[in-house]
Amino acid sequence: MASRLITGLTPAREQALQERMFIQLSKRYENLFRREIARGMRAIARQDNDALPIHERRISDLLTRLYKDSFKMFGRRLLNSIMKAENNQLEIKKDIPETPQFNIARQIWIRTQAALKVTQIAGTTEKQALRIVRQALDDSIEEGLSEIQTGQLIQARIIEESGQLSRLRGRMIARTESHGSSNASTQMAAKSTRLPLKKEWIAAMSERTRESHMFANAQKVEIDAPFSVGNSLLMQPGDSSGEAKEVINCRCAAGYSL
Repeated sequence: MASRLITGLTPAREQALQERMFIQLSKRYENLFRREIARGMRAIARQDNDALPIHERRISDLLTRLYKDSFKMFGRRLLNSIMKAENNQLEIKKDIPETPQFNIARQIWIRTQAALKVTQIAGTTEKQALRIVRQALDDSIEEGLSEIQTGQLIQARIIEESGQLSRLRGRMIARTESHGSSNASTQMAAKSTRLPLKKEWIAAMSERTRESHMFANAQKVEIDAPFSVGNSLLMQPGDSSGEAKEVINCRCAAGYSL
């Protein structure tokens, strides 16, 4: 019989549940990111006043909202599971989901992570918009277009390409940030209990799972120790300090046990 985690589920069922939850969360934000990226690209291409700062602020607001929702869904779920898991003898307090340690760690993580990701996301939006404009200008010179025709070409290219790029990026950002924040929240929740918990890397068992993540499956470490995944040391699946190839589109989960 498969061992059970602190949530009462087997590792396979825990991973499957967490994956359904973070995909559900990402779907709430996918179109919001898509629309803002497309809007930002158009504004930057038009050289609107404060186009980039406005885009940064709106992306920051979306990230902050997503992260807060993620901590509510995942961090509190783990804490509530711990309270229910034969812990009378451990004297777990009923108000553990609202412990100051968890709330402070959550607030610091959200502010720090949002600031880091805003720079990356908005910077990519700007580079993509300027690339489209430069290519349109080069093409207009080669075709001998007038100033009005050049402006029309730039506008048409931005509308077409911003739509395509924003759809791809909106989905990737929503999924990556939902996954990363969900695992960060469970790590912080587990630490806030101050129980001698161990954590386990649980790979998503499918043909899409990368080899390094399959190899890490069932790896157990102390709660403050990192997992060894490929060439990266990750505190949890989706850890943004790891290599992009080990983080983007990851579907793995972390499970906790005494």
